[in-house]
Amino acid sequence: MTNRRQKFFALMLATLCSLTLLGATGCAGALMMPYYLIYGTDAQPVYKDEAKAIPKGSKLVVICRSNLNLFGSSNPNSDLATAVTLHVSRNIKNKNKKTLEWIPVDRVNEQFDEEQFNTLSFEKMGAELGADYVIGIELDSFEIHHSTQFYQGNAKVLVRLVDVKNHETIFAQSMPAYTYPPTPVPVSDLDEMQFQNRFVVRLAKHISTLLCPYDPHEEYAVDSDFPER
Repeated sequence: MTNRRQKFFALMLATLCSLTLLGATGCAGALMMPYYLIYGTDAQPVYKDEAKAIPKGSKLVVICRSNLNLFGSSNPNSDLATAVTLHVSRNIKNKNKKTLEWIPVDRVNEQFDEEQFNTLSFEKMGAELGADYVIGIELDSFEIHHSTQFYQGNAKVLVRLVDVKNHETIFAQSMPAYTYPPTPVPVSDLDEMQFQNRFVVRLAKHISTLLCPYDPHEEYAVDSDFPER
């Protein structure tokens, strides 16, 4: 049986299942079941065409910085850049994704001193690193405390995709403030760095929706990240 015929029969079976559910429950949402069964629940990335247009063999680097005066372990820049690198490199739906080269965040930290890191443009930093593209993240706000008794992450970011060789900003996207989790977590449940690490991973996935497919329903279940409550 050809792949096309297999998909047709699978779609027919899923349709029959959804109609059965519709008749039993009266739920119109069951009509969407065939689509989810065949194609999954992923939504397309915001910049799908731009992601696909990245040429084979390109070198990419993620650079994250802020002007928030966060120091030491509370500074999320390196951790967020690393998390975005990992998530995008694994999930970008580009036919050439296995040929894309990702410059490690450690090399960014070794290449630039603090003054250069905060003053050079993403384009110039990318050029010094030998990158073809920079995913530049600017943290406009970053907070992990809802109050003295509760954790709740909140961050606002501006994300740029920069074409280094052509001196072009392909897109610059100011993302809505991201809050995680919806229900604040008591500080007694885990230590500060454990919570910050979880928040950074979730924030990285949020940023990655610009370039990677994502499940729009996943955010409804984020409270399950904290089963101890």
